[in-house]
Amino acid sequence: MDAMKNNPLVSVIIPAYNGSDSIAAAIQSVLAQTHANFELIVVDDKSPDTTGEAVQQFSDARVKYIRHEENQGASTARWTGITHSAGEIVAFLDQDDTFHPEKLEAHVKFLEENPEIGFSYNPYYEHVHSSDSIRTVAMPPQNISLGELVLGFYLPPSAWVVRRKWALIEEVWYPQVAMRGREIIVCGKLFMAGCKFARIDRVLHSRNYQAGRRFGALEKKCEDELACQEAIFSDPRCPPEVAKMRPIGNSAIRAMWANVAFTQRETAVGRKLLWEISQSMPGLFYGAPSLYTTFLMGYCIDDESHDYETLLETIFKQFPPEMPGVLEGYMWAVARGNYVRGIRALFWNRADDAEKYFSLGDEIGFQPDKEFVLQATHEMLGFAMSNGEAAVLSRLGSLSAEIEKHLGKHGTQWLIASFLVNIAEQKYRNGETKNIPTMLMGAFRRRPKYLVDRGALSLFFKSMFGVGVRS
Repeated sequence: MDAMKNNPLVSVIIPAYNGSDSIAAAIQSVLAQTHANFELIVVDDKSPDTTGEAVQQFSDARVKYIRHEENQGASTARWTGITHSAGEIVAFLDQDDTFHPEKLEAHVKFLEENPEIGFSYNPYYEHVHSSDSIRTVAMPPQNISLGELVLGFYLPPSAWVVRRKWALIEEVWYPQVAMRGREIIVCGKLFMAGCKFARIDRVLHSRNYQAGRRFGALEKKCEDELACQEAIFSDPRCPPEVAKMRPIGNSAIRAMWANVAFTQRETAVGRKLLWEISQSMPGLFYGAPSLYTTFLMGYCIDDESHDYETLLETIFKQFPPEMPGVLEGYMWAVARGNYVRGIRALFWNRADDAEKYFSLGDEIGFQPDKEFVLQATHEMLGFAMSNGEAAVLSRLGSLSAEIEKHLGKHGTQWLIASFLVNIAEQKYRNGETKNIPTMLMGAFRRRPKYLVDRGALSLFFKSMFGVGVRS
């Protein structure tokens, strides 16, 4: 143990601020790792609460505590941790989150086997607000691009595991252009510097949310994130095709903060942000449903600290009167959102919730369409990432009567077929061809339309003749 203490392979860094209620669980999840050769550095960003006392109750010599004299933000706290670390691999953990016991072991093994990779990340559980119940599995893209990194918050810090040589690149952390949103800069600048990113296909941490959380200075937080995004768009290394994403990227950030503003009943701020979106991307507000309504639905179903329909109604009532398709958008969001919530609840052992959600969608007369099937398939793929594909098929078999009651036989068979096709594609990308023909035959039988899908047919014949993607 003394040798490990002096020469840790992994440095785990937790930036902390007002974390007295949650940080003990985060620390304990690190101490419970199957890979024991690590140090844990907690950087207290001048918390006014008892965070320091919560950390210092741990007597394990691998735990180090540093306190900032001034509040400087989570990104600076991470940099402080890096400069005080010794590990060749640096992993990050937010104070509200927890590691799976095999998190470090899996990443260390992966990086040892793939020396060209500088940044590894993993899927993760998202918990229901202030609860141990699993809401869903979030799956960052397998081969993430710079555009995805700058447009969306696909990689929360608790997913990051970085080789030391990349973590020490100071331009990633400085200059400080903003207190919030610097995750965009860290990931974006590492990517442009040539760091190779790769996903480990295991669910290896949990992301936890606190119910009833309120944000102050919403416009400032939005401006900070826009400034961080601009740091990538204006970088000379940013490819032209990514720089052209500036309008949609800016709109995505403004839309998120508009939703928060409406949730907190800060109507004027929300309307101002929607107006700014309309000046550069008016098309986001048109369509049946509009892209903005789809985004809003996702935001509302993820915040389970509020009643879904009440939250939707609260937000829709604050929209400016000139906004198109408000009533139609509201009805669509109520139905679609409840069906997505139903699928999630059904798979994560919340059968009573699932029945309630499905029934609410049924009242509006929801009919499954291609977009819903794709979204439901994504939820099932997340469950498979955690529990295996056999568990999904078993769950679909045992719950088929319940699902059929709401989706109908056609919709249920479509759902199963979509899952089989997507799992087959996933296996093919991983170089596995053995069971793909059987899976695809099952999909063709349940949804014959896949027989005229060129991608599915091509995959069928390639796998039949053992032509793998890695061959």
